[in-house]
Amino acid sequence: MTVTVDKIRSIPNDSIGSASGFVSPYLIDFITLGVVGYVVFGDLSNPIVKACGFILAAALAIWAALSAKALRLYMIDTPRSKVVSAAQGFVELQGSCEFYGNRETQGFLSGPPCVWHRYFIIKLGIGLRKNNIAGRGGLFPLQIGASEIPFVIRDETGVCIVNPKGAKVISSSQRSWAEFGKYFSSKYIAHGAKMYVIGELRADGCAITSYNENAEVGSLLTTWKKDQTWLLEEFDVDQNGELDPEEWQSAVKRAKALARDLYEQKGVERIENVIRKPGNGLPMLISDRHPDVLANKFARLGYFNVAVACFCIFAALYQFV
Repeated sequence: MTVTVDKIRSIPNDSIGSASGFVSPYLIDFITLGVVGYVVFGDLSNPIVKACGFILAAALAIWAALSAKALRLYMIDTPRSKVVSAAQGFVELQGSCEFYGNRETQGFLSGPPCVWHRYFIIKLGIGLRKNNIAGRGGLFPLQIGASEIPFVIRDETGVCIVNPKGAKVISSSQRSWAEFGKYFSSKYIAHGAKMYVIGELRADGCAITSYNENAEVGSLLTTWKKDQTWLLEEFDVDQNGELDPEEWQSAVKRAKALARDLYEQKGVERIENVIRKPGNGLPMLISDRHPDVLANKFARLGYFNVAVACFCIFAALYQFV
């Protein structure tokens, strides 16, 4: 039994661990800067209201800094593994990305072949100019989406299926253009690119029962008995038209060896490793950038938010000077 795309999409996030919902520090920063902009440029004359606004922004910035720090530590503390030796649970894998099975993913609107892409389409307002895609009429979002088709990460030891559903993907490749009054943008991870994945690894497929030699050999011999012509040609050494005890033992010996081989092959085909989004609230990260570069990026993001928090605290105190 092989693992199908639809089956992977429906895999429940049932990992162990306590729920601890994760909020992206980028989203928190977006809200923080919005609050700061409203307080600074809004029509607020009451210093107490302004101070409260800055305090709220400072609290959000501290939250973002802690979130970025937690994300960096999550990347650093998760053990880096090879596919063949990766333990079940939280793992970090590095390798090259490939299509899963016979499925190939074409990039957004005839873009280059890729294993994952995210896109959005915006309708441009009136007054479109060459170097001003927004024009005078503003922007109107039309469509946004991301692919959820599983793909494969491969290193020198083996392969692992990646289920990108719900993952945070950081890609370095991007296409964007404007035509027919619309703006198109797509970020993607190209086929064959070096990839970094951190998430929860689980073996998926049908459970393999213990080997029952009598049952397996008996089933095989029953099948052989249905073709007496072949059975006699194969094991009737003296060609007397029947199998004597020694000849039958020879058939049983071959059936035992073949039954074991068939069982082991069946087991290999029925189990595949899948890395997916953890079910305890922690994020799944996928990127075509080196993990050390990403860890440093989140460290800088934390420092930035600390600076924003300090600014907001001083700004709040300044309202009472």
